[in-house]
Amino acid sequence: MFHSIKTVCKEIWENRIRMFRLAWYDLKNQHGGTFFGFLWNFLNPAFQVLVYYFVFAIGLRRGNDINGVPYIVWLVVGIVTWYYMNQAMLGADMSIINFADVLKRMRFPMSIVPAKTVAMNLITHVCSLVIVFIVFIITGTMVSSSIWLLPYFIFCATFFCLGYSLCAATINVLFRDFHNFMNTILRFLFFISPVMWEPSKDNKLMNFVMMINPFAYILNGYRDTLLYGFNLKESLVPGIIFWAVSIIMFVIGCALIEKFRYKFIDTL
Repeated sequence: MFHSIKTVCKEIWENRIRMFRLAWYDLKNQHGGTFFGFLWNFLNPAFQVLVYYFVFAIGLRRGNDINGVPYIVWLVVGIVTWYYMNQAMLGADMSIINFADVLKRMRFPMSIVPAKTVAMNLITHVCSLVIVFIVFIITGTMVSSSIWLLPYFIFCATFFCLGYSLCAATINVLFRDFHNFMNTILRFLFFISPVMWEPSKDNKLMNFVMMINPFAYILNGYRDTLLYGFNLKESLVPGIIFWAVSIIMFVIGCALIEKFRYKFIDTL
């Protein structure tokens, strides 16, 4: 187990420059041939925010301020955060399969294939945070003094996605229905996570779901650091659960990559 963790970590670290170069190349070619090109990395989350805002705030008239924060500001932080994790996880599922032609022709560090998908979406996410701060400026919303913790929660989201990507990319090669299955699961998790709505603190069942939901820890962490101020006491137990889940998933992912790295070519 420790050997697989060491091997994967060493592989990613030693190939980090290559990984980000490949991520940047994929990012530029993702919308190649389109008129707006790279701008779609900003436009996609922006359009999602507008759609959900019109549906919930205007259509259903549930756009009241949440704990003193305008709903549009509260929503844009959640959508941009969710969009990063959702895109990274769905893209990672298919990463090894989509990279099969290269893997068949040359020896390639296997672990950086799913990792570069996470890196590509990380670059997009950092750029998309510009949208968040533009909304802050337009609405006159003040940034919390806990903003210095934002890099920590970006790291949390990235580590979680990396652990998932190592697991999912391997499993999806062996079981091709996994991608479709996880697509459905993520759609379900979207509606039980505090992306568009604030869970009632009086509902014990919902409080328990939020506590064990790793997405809730990330979403609440982003909002606390940007809007409300970080409260260590409230975040301690969800944080411990989040890191336990993330580390276990990363360890399993490393073990799977190490076990099947020489069998992928035959399977692909």
